[in-house]
Amino acid sequence: MSYDDAAAAGEPVIRRYPPLPGLLETATAATMRFALRAFFKSIMKPPLPPQLQRGVLHMLSVVMPGTSGVKVEKIMVGNMTAERITPKGLDKPKHAILYLHGGAFVAGSPRSHRSITTRLAKFANCQVLAIHYRRVPEAPFPAQIEDSVTGYKQLLKDGFKPENIAIAGDSAGGTLTLLVTKALELAGIEGPKCLVMMSPAFDAKLDSQSVKKYRKLDPMINIEWGHQGFTWYRPQHDHPLAFPKRQNLSTLPPTLVQVGEIEVLHDDSVWLAHAAKRFDRHVELEIYQERWHVFQIHAGIMPSATLALQRQAQFLMKQWGA
Repeated sequence: MSYDDAAAAGEPVIRRYPPLPGLLETATAATMRFALRAFFKSIMKPPLPPQLQRGVLHMLSVVMPGTSGVKVEKIMVGNMTAERITPKGLDKPKHAILYLHGGAFVAGSPRSHRSITTRLAKFANCQVLAIHYRRVPEAPFPAQIEDSVTGYKQLLKDGFKPENIAIAGDSAGGTLTLLVTKALELAGIEGPKCLVMMSPAFDAKLDSQSVKKYRKLDPMINIEWGHQGFTWYRPQHDHPLAFPKRQNLSTLPPTLVQVGEIEVLHDDSVWLAHAAKRFDRHVELEIYQERWHVFQIHAGIMPSATLALQRQAQFLMKQWGA
């Protein structure tokens, strides 16, 4: 079955990408694996307090810089700080991305994810609005969803049409990407044209086969950190947006999901692709062999990470008709 036939039939389009050849890719991947194990995975876990977890991720963002050729503005969106990122020379962007960062709902910020957001703005020739939504444990569910809806409404106020908007997110931000889309639907607000998710988390129990298989191999995520984040998130069991896997996907917009082959949340992405298939929705799943949780954050350093973001931009521009 061809790509177009599969998409028309509602089947998930699954692509598997081997590691890029060459010394630069091999060397940077090895360096990143070592650095993540030593300075991230071994630290980002209980009992490290949330304030220190945020500090660790902020310090690591220094070695994951944004790209040139874009303008980064710090703005307020409701009660939130945010970053508005626009390619230089693009005075009136037609398209926009609402970006929801990861960090187990505990850490992360627009600043920590500039290696992703600035490149998405540049590669897709669009504006990116990265919001600093409230985090746990200070603000449990559904604060993050409410703030993300506020971010989407800001794009509408700024004049962007829903058909020219995408929502994107990584890890916990990928979780929010799905839930915010459903929240907009429940509120009667026209949703985005398309979605992009990197290593989304859909199973709060974190007991899938990929968790069991890759919890030691994945150099990025300590599974105890994930359990801590979901525990602090505390979804209300009777809330319609409490559990991602209980969502009706019949109205899911075209979606691109990227996931590492050896990461603990691998199965969550596979679940979404096949669950959406049952509703005849268009989902493309890209599996990157030998890569880990949100490896795209190493864009600008590791060639495969940069290429993955370029593929995201190609998907977005195709959906927008740009």
